[in-house]
Amino acid sequence: MTLRTRLLDRITGSSTTPSLLVISDSHAGVALTAGFDVAPVTLVTDRDTVATAAPDGVSTVVGDVTTHETLATADASEATVAVLALGRDRQTLLARQLLRTRFSVEDIVVLLNNPKRRAALNDAATTVVCGSTCLASALGDAVEQTLPEPTEPNP
Repeated sequence: MTLRTRLLDRITGSSTTPSLLVISDSHAGVALTAGFDVAPVTLVTDRDTVATAAPDGVSTVVGDVTTHETLATADASEATVAVLALGRDRQTLLARQLLRTRFSVEDIVVLLNNPKRRAALNDAATTVVCGSTCLASALGDAVEQTLPEPTEPNP
């Protein structure tokens, strides 16, 4: 089962009005928001370029993603599922703590950049996706597909 399928299952299986909160400073967040039309989606970012790239129908909030005020403006407490896809693990950790403690968001998916920090983000209610591992796997697959098939030596 893919992460996308699990998120959709969680959102559509919710007894409350489902919503997805994506906190990102890159195109990854924009790309993620584009595929979820089953529930309201809010993109929180600290970059105007990311906000303007958001698809139609996606609410955007621009501000410091690690402050209570910015997350409150985004109605973070209403999120069924939150996704954190930030370039810095420290920002991710702080935003995750705010979502958990101040907004009572239980289901949080985190993009981790440095696998050595997994222990700091791993807990029972958080799904951690290691970006560098995913990237290395995708690059390895691409290299494998690019390499020519081995030929048998001539007798």
